[in-house]
Amino acid sequence: MSDEKTYRSYGVTKLDDNYRISLNIKWLGQLCIAISALVYGYLQITNRIGDLERRMELANTNIAELVEKHIEEEEVKITRMQEQLKWYEEELNLNPLSWGKRKKKRK
Repeated sequence: MSDEKTYRSYGVTKLDDNYRISLNIKWLGQLCIAISALVYGYLQITNRIGDLERRMELANTNIAELVEKHIEEEEVKITRMQEQLKWYEEELNLNPLSWGKRKKKRK
């Protein structure tokens, strides 16, 4: 019982007379596959996070450009509306008390 070997395994160390650690080749292969899967998963996650960060930066840039464009359009629209309001105030006098004054100025 002292030098007993199991199928496809090697005795690594002997801790005590009654306790023996053996390393099974199948178990070692599964351990390597599990570690490889964990490393692959970690790399996939870090690549995905990096890609998402780049996309967020691009989206933020696009949003900032659209906001600037919207602000410029709004400023042009407000300027146009102020000009129209000024024209309506000059041409269409809706105050009935000043209608007589307006006619006097035109004569």
